[in-house]
Amino acid sequence: MKSIKNYILAAVSMIAAATTCAQTQHSLYFLEGNNQRHKLNPAFTSESGFVTFPVLGNINMTLNSNVGLGTFLYPQGDEMLTFMHPSISTDEALSKFKSTNVAEFDLDLDIITVGFNAWGGTNTVGLAVRSQSGAYLPYDIFRFLKEGQTQQEQEYNIDELNAQTQNYVELAFGHARKITDRLSVGAKVKLLFGGLYAKANAENLRIYMSDNEWRITERSKLIGSKGFNFEYDEDGNIDGLDMSGFGVAGYGLGFDLGAVYRINEEATVSLAITDIGFISWKDCSVAENRNQEFVYNGFDNIGVEDNPDGSNDFDDAADDIKDSLQDLVNFKDSGTQGHTSSLYTTIRAAGEYGILRNKISFGLLASVRLGAPRVWTEAMVTANFRPLSWFNAAINGSLSNVRHSMGLTLNFHPKAVNFFIGTDYILAKYSKQVIPVNAAKFNFAMGLSFNI
Repeated sequence: MKSIKNYILAAVSMIAAATTCAQTQHSLYFLEGNNQRHKLNPAFTSESGFVTFPVLGNINMTLNSNVGLGTFLYPQGDEMLTFMHPSISTDEALSKFKSTNVAEFDLDLDIITVGFNAWGGTNTVGLAVRSQSGAYLPYDIFRFLKEGQTQQEQEYNIDELNAQTQNYVELAFGHARKITDRLSVGAKVKLLFGGLYAKANAENLRIYMSDNEWRITERSKLIGSKGFNFEYDEDGNIDGLDMSGFGVAGYGLGFDLGAVYRINEEATVSLAITDIGFISWKDCSVAENRNQEFVYNGFDNIGVEDNPDGSNDFDDAADDIKDSLQDLVNFKDSGTQGHTSSLYTTIRAAGEYGILRNKISFGLLASVRLGAPRVWTEAMVTANFRPLSWFNAAINGSLSNVRHSMGLTLNFHPKAVNFFIGTDYILAKYSKQVIPVNAAKFNFAMGLSFNI
């Protein structure tokens, strides 16, 4: 049993260390004069055309996690103990884990975007790189690692252990226009070129432990697009990964839709749905571990002495157990097949009210992100300040199903240039290694563009 626990612990550690998921910075939503607001709602129009500085036009990185360093490590004097250490009580250790423990990282990087006014509205053409990765670890994994076998019968049901990454290039065409003096609508069409996709999941992992018997069953699957090349040994089991031969691994289509309605001079409401769509990945390599089972009910009538032929019954039985455990983590080649993944669709509904001739406004933005193993919800309140015609700023506070946080964004937009920098989520506590101690929700965004 120690072997299977080590396998699971190694997998959890690698997944947690490797995941680093893209939502555009939400506090930009109410910053008039910013050239990137069309990413949040395609109905936002612009008074002038613009072109972004190559690569630096929009950089947006977001980390979502409901666990942190303090979930796994505990300071004890000069030492750091893991949550599995005997001196850490089971109740204390497990109280920090959620039903699903998540770590996601998104990257949204504009290569270049051009905006121009024509055909009765504002138009945008943009080329961007999008990267979305995440790991989703169920509670019972950590319960198994902490408790193991007790004096009572124990059963661990580990469903939907999941890790995935999706990376693609996006070519987007957008148009926004005013229908009336109060109503603006917009839409965007996105052509998607898949670069790299991989997914690993255990659909059904059951661990039953009692004084008389241990039983483990598993069904799991690995999928890798072009560039992820599984290497197999002579028995047909994966024994390596060759990452080479990258190229266009799939194609997809996406849409953004939005509307903005000005109730009066002070109040505005808006609604947007972004990233409706999919990517179809071709010729993905697939490896599976289908309904493997390990059963151990003790050693019966086995001595430790050598037999006359030199064999040893105890060693032979131990080798059989080792081979059975090894089968649980062996993946067989299942050939290639197509695979379709959805985009991370986000729904945003907002309201804004201005005072002092709109020099100050207050906004409420509600967001729901779909299309992933984890649904994210968030409510953000912002105070927006416009003291000068070329400068505005937003201070926000947010509450989500990850954690609450605060942020600040500055936007400089004189006649010829638009530059912004900020974050929606400021982490309050870090370790000496600059790793979030508690649940981590953090992003950073900046961009530079030139008005035409």
